[in-house]
Amino acid sequence: MGGSIVRIVLNLQPNSLYDSIHELMRMAYPGCEIACTEGPGDINFDLSLAIEEQAVSITAQVDTPQGRLRRQEKCAIPQDVGRGLSNWAKQQVRAFTYDLLCELTGSNINRYGILTGMRPVKLVHRLFDQGLTPAQIEQRLLSEYRLEAEKARLLVEIASANRPYLHSADEAGQWVSVYLGIPYCPSRCYYCSFPGAVVKDYEADIVPFLEALFQEIRAISACLREQGLKVQTVYLGGGTPTVLSTYHLEQLFAELRAGGYISQHTVEITVEAGRPDTLDIPKLKVLKDNGVNRICINPQTMNDATLAVIGRHHDKEGVIKCFNWVREVGIEKINMDVIIGLPGEGLSENTNTAQQVLSLNPDNITVHTLALKRGSLMAEKENGITPQQRIRQVEAGVTLFSQLLRQAGYVPYYLYRQKYMKASMENLGYARPGAFCLYNIQMIEERQTIIGLGGGAGSKFIDLEAGRLDSFYNPKNPAAYCQSVDRLISSKVDKLRALN
Repeated sequence: MGGSIVRIVLNLQPNSLYDSIHELMRMAYPGCEIACTEGPGDINFDLSLAIEEQAVSITAQVDTPQGRLRRQEKCAIPQDVGRGLSNWAKQQVRAFTYDLLCELTGSNINRYGILTGMRPVKLVHRLFDQGLTPAQIEQRLLSEYRLEAEKARLLVEIASANRPYLHSADEAGQWVSVYLGIPYCPSRCYYCSFPGAVVKDYEADIVPFLEALFQEIRAISACLREQGLKVQTVYLGGGTPTVLSTYHLEQLFAELRAGGYISQHTVEITVEAGRPDTLDIPKLKVLKDNGVNRICINPQTMNDATLAVIGRHHDKEGVIKCFNWVREVGIEKINMDVIIGLPGEGLSENTNTAQQVLSLNPDNITVHTLALKRGSLMAEKENGITPQQRIRQVEAGVTLFSQLLRQAGYVPYYLYRQKYMKASMENLGYARPGAFCLYNIQMIEERQTIIGLGGGAGSKFIDLEAGRLDSFYNPKNPAAYCQSVDRLISSKVDKLRALN
């Protein structure tokens, strides 16, 4: 097929199978075009599922330029499947399709097997809830979900590490965590797809946004009190929250204290100070005085040439200076984010970043693998490197960081994946034992309601006893957020009341 876009024509019976298999198709044939129509394609893929009384039958015929492949499989229906028959049948279709695609391509299309979602650790928690041992869970991940052994071990390791921090169904209904989105940055980074705003006129941009945010803070506070809900963690993200002036940060924390978001129940307050060019000692003292006990100083890389290319208005010395300021002020925990896969970076640049970050001895290190998203300048402009080369670079960088961080005493404690991760990689949070970020665990594992306030903030209303999760997102554009804040408040109040 000569490197051109592969056109795959699907003929599915029933048509609803598309939702079960299309992501696997895209992993097997990156950049492919998928059509559910009549007519020829580069690959014609006929797949049917028949649910019988005691078994399901899956049949496939695949026509490629190399010839025709036929496969059929019959799976006995477990006696205890009950109302879960439909989901179980879809899992069998995914496993069948995965095996077939690996055969067609001659390679493992996804190291996570049939798991293509962003939160694979959630499955491990469900299996723990059923009383399975770590060894039994690993075996099921290998046999039923087709994970590679390394990834199966990693998921079980992370779930075992963060499980003690999760609430039971009874406890979860009493607690929430709060995310505040400040959708402004001093400039736009080259790799960023976030459609927030660069601050151009501070007073004109920030003041009306904060007025809307304070309105939302006050209204949701009243509802939290009405429902008797306690705030366990608070996370200020963005954008770059520290783009706010010292005066406005003080105002924001005053609102949070008055609203009961920060109290004797609140055990963790994190601030994303991702851009060192937005920090100074007076601002850090305001954060410390208001109970902030975790801060993110995010270099992304410690290579000055790359920092210039990706549009970060600082160098590695600025990162080190800010890190030392945080230690001087006395904020308890520091996280540092790094990104593998930045333009022009390979193993030597990754090694330099890892060594320099480790020399600072942060409490958390979050290792991101760059997912090229539509809307980022990097996705639009970068060329000269093939997807296969990028995959090899990213995989080598991930392996390097894992080895160096584990040797230095860090352990992985949370994991999530993204749609455009063609290297079957993940974003991994590492921490010193006892220094885990509780908000990250609650947000990723979806065992606690998260209330998002501000621009682009996502809320997750979770009822563990009923097994229900309802997501709700504020507009990312600050002007749209300000215009719709009354409607956003009303919707969130309704959702919070429905939980109790």
